[in-house]
Amino acid sequence: MEQTSRRIAQLTLLSRLGQSLNAAADLVSLCTTIPAVLFEHTPATTVILRPAPDEESNLSPYYMRANTEDPAQLAYLLQLEQQSSEKVLRSGRSQLLSPLDTQGKLPPCLYCIPLRVHGRNLGTLCLIGSSGEGRAPFRLEQQQLMLTCSFQIAQAIEQQLTTERLRRVSATDARNLQDISLLYRISQLLHSTQATDNLMHLILSLLVHPQGGAFQRAMLFMVNERSNSLQGMLGVTRETAELLLPEGLPGESQQFLIAPEALNAQRQSDFSRQVMQLRLSLDNQHSCLARVVREQQAILIEHPSTSEDKHSQQLSLSDHVCIPLIARQQVLCVLEVDNFGTPEKITSHRLRFLELFAAQAGIALDNAQLVQRIETAHQSLHETQERLLQREKMATIGEMSASVAHELRNPLVSVGGFARRLSKKLQPGSSELKYANIIHEETDRLEKMLTKILSFSRQTELVPTPFSLDRVIDQALLIEGEKLSKASIDLKTEIGDDLPPLHGDAEQIVQVLINLISNARQAMPQGGQLTLRMTQAHLRGEEAVQIEILDTGEGIQPEMMRNIFTPFFTTRKEGTGLGLSICHRIIEHHQGELKAANYADGAVFSITLPLHLRQRPDNHH
Repeated sequence: MEQTSRRIAQLTLLSRLGQSLNAAADLVSLCTTIPAVLFEHTPATTVILRPAPDEESNLSPYYMRANTEDPAQLAYLLQLEQQSSEKVLRSGRSQLLSPLDTQGKLPPCLYCIPLRVHGRNLGTLCLIGSSGEGRAPFRLEQQQLMLTCSFQIAQAIEQQLTTERLRRVSATDARNLQDISLLYRISQLLHSTQATDNLMHLILSLLVHPQGGAFQRAMLFMVNERSNSLQGMLGVTRETAELLLPEGLPGESQQFLIAPEALNAQRQSDFSRQVMQLRLSLDNQHSCLARVVREQQAILIEHPSTSEDKHSQQLSLSDHVCIPLIARQQVLCVLEVDNFGTPEKITSHRLRFLELFAAQAGIALDNAQLVQRIETAHQSLHETQERLLQREKMATIGEMSASVAHELRNPLVSVGGFARRLSKKLQPGSSELKYANIIHEETDRLEKMLTKILSFSRQTELVPTPFSLDRVIDQALLIEGEKLSKASIDLKTEIGDDLPPLHGDAEQIVQVLINLISNARQAMPQGGQLTLRMTQAHLRGEEAVQIEILDTGEGIQPEMMRNIFTPFFTTRKEGTGLGLSICHRIIEHHQGELKAANYADGAVFSITLPLHLRQRPDNHH
């Protein structure tokens, strides 16, 4: 009868254990269930399951059920169990320890069994207690039952591990497929624009948009080899990314256009301004950004030291990634991303996504820069061609002018002289006198026109000397001042304080001022106001002086603005179209700039002259 009862108890244990193992949903619930079932259906007073360490599984070091409430005793039993488990795992054989003490305060035995399947150690199972007959250790029959249970448990653990591994592989494959699809769409978007500025905004927006990289913030630092530094170019947050991609990532068939207003709004954001103020030396050994440029590989910075890396402190960076955009084995710029304001960690999977993203972005950015350089070279070639054609035209005009001077000057002088003689002998009021005066005026006009043509075609040598701006203004107004008064034009002068002296040909600058003041006077036939404004300025990064001539005329027609300095282009019937061309050439010879523009009340011509002339191979033009 007793043997029958034992047999029923054994079958009950195996059945209950089998049901529990099959019902476990995952590995953690399986490990939790096993000690509970064995504790209930065996004479053991303490059951400890110690699974083998597995980095991919979220398991505890051990799972236990015990009936003792004595912390000291429990700690001692755990220590014995751990020591026994280590020996069992090394040897691969079960171990029975008995007795555990000599005073009888502890259970009589400890039985530790390896959980092993197909030569693989999955952990240990340890039962502490007695056979149920006084303080006798587990009988051989009980030990064999526990071995049978351990085999079932090991099989169940292996099955759960395999299931979880397949689940992880499946999830990884699905995530990788999703990443590949996303990177393919991102690659299409990155190659949809060839404008470098647009591309930088798009790269950062794709990194932080929820449908893209889904980071919280992204920054871009451009490598400047000349200054040996990294310059902050742009910063984009989750909020400002919505400005560029308000409807998310466009579909493959959708046309994607970047609004200039969105670019400007991203640049003007507080975070972007903060990034753009940063300038970091490439020689800084504590800078993670400089390290990325040197090593040409991505770096994950966890718990950055703000005392060493100042830019981490300025941008309030926690965990972040710095990753280079590389093209043709050269770092073009460095991207930096973080999850500011959230507890989300940057995992190895996210780092891998960033590396693939950066590879696509680097190629796109390099292509955009190549296109920009080609366009710049094309524009420069076009401008050079225009200048060569202009010089060829000017050379032809010069040759023609020299020939015309010889052919026309003497006849014109003779005609003019005879007309003056005739006018002295003719009766006042007669038609003959009128005709003679007309001949004299027209020949005089032709002589002036010929003088301007010769002046334009002649190669003029600069005679640079220091001169005062006040002096050349006074000389110009001495000639034009009376004419301005007669034309009912009020003259207003605004001279800045402590204007420095200039270096150049004062006579030629006076000629330019006379011409521009005369043009302004003619633009105000009904009178008006002429303002001469002189201030300190900068030209190409050097100190300069700017002279502005402002009139209150009708302004310059937009379609005429681009040709206003072209030789022989004029809007006046009596004009030659050479006055402004001569002025423009004189200012160019002085290494300055002459510009024309309209403002609210009329037109303004501005002359910007450097304080000192740069040395040239020669001064002939």
